[in-house]
Amino acid sequence: MPQGDAIICLGAGVDGAGRIDAAGHARAETCAGLARAGAAPVVIFTGGPARRGGPSAAQGMARAAQDAGLGSARITLEQSARSTLQNALFSLALLPADARVIVVSEAFHLPRAWASFKVMGAGDVALSPSERLRRTEDGSFALGMVIRESVALWFNAARFAAWRLGGIIGVDDSARAAWLR
Repeated sequence: MPQGDAIICLGAGVDGAGRIDAAGHARAETCAGLARAGAAPVVIFTGGPARRGGPSAAQGMARAAQDAGLGSARITLEQSARSTLQNALFSLALLPADARVIVVSEAFHLPRAWASFKVMGAGDVALSPSERLRRTEDGSFALGMVIRESVALWFNAARFAAWRLGGIIGVDDSARAAWLR
């Protein structure tokens, strides 16, 4: 079992009413299990709302983790992130610079998540899959998600390059953070 200073639960699908999808439930339950087993003292749930002013993915996953036995004192919410790069940027801002993090998502998403956390400054990043293979409602393997991740990795690289260049030329940090969406 990985050990860290914080478990970071990456946001998943959420509807306008704040209901999370099956992937969000799996992630939240995995985080609750890791925390109960002593992997880290705190879980950061990261993910914004589906609609402006609505409940966030972070809130929905935190509720699911509480239902799975995670105490509210161990929960921190980051409710602004709308992408994996923003998950990393905004979550790491809540932690000391040398924090060891355990990132939780589905296995197909973890390589991009790891890269996102590393480029945003995380030193020690451990990965923990919430699911090995995502399945569709009919039980088949969701091949489309693997293809999407392959493309998303390159979009992330381009967005990160723009974000970094913006910092070099003096663009405000909050404006640059929006570029990571």
